[in-house]
Amino acid sequence: MECDAVAGYLKERGLEAKRRGLDFLVASVGSLRLGFWCPREEFPGFDDVEDLKKVLGLDALDVLVVVSYRPYVLVDYINSLLERAHRWYGVKLDIKLLGVSSVELETGLEEALGRALVEKPQKLGPGVETEYRCPQCGKDVLRLYRQERFFSKKYRGRVVESIYACPACSFKARRIDLLD
Repeated sequence: MECDAVAGYLKERGLEAKRRGLDFLVASVGSLRLGFWCPREEFPGFDDVEDLKKVLGLDALDVLVVVSYRPYVLVDYINSLLERAHRWYGVKLDIKLLGVSSVELETGLEEALGRALVEKPQKLGPGVETEYRCPQCGKDVLRLYRQERFFSKKYRGRVVESIYACPACSFKARRIDLLD
């Protein structure tokens, strides 16, 4: 099952995932909360955002990663529910939606986790000042919020992944350096 593979991958990367049901995992990196949903049905029976909030706990998440055979159909559907709730009822959930195909699970999880970490880097920790000036505003130096060394299935070798952000503007970047 996909959720077992997701839990195994997160453990390889040093993240602890807690199961909330058969098809849902929650992991935390600093104060960044990541949800991994591996639905068993082809299409969920959600009709509104309140159902989503109850079942998936969207209020407490920063990023939701949908892992299924056709994840982008589900991501589009959830996104349309979120937009409708905002437009009709003024309910705004600040959540990033990502999809991972179960066909390309290992490389997809690697990319999704990297994109999730760069989404709100300030939640990863206080960060460390670097010597790099912000390429967007030039006012401040970039801060390094996370740096990790691991074996990449996507690049087929050891890599160093770094998450940078500028405290003065909204610039954020993910850098991958190949070691092999």
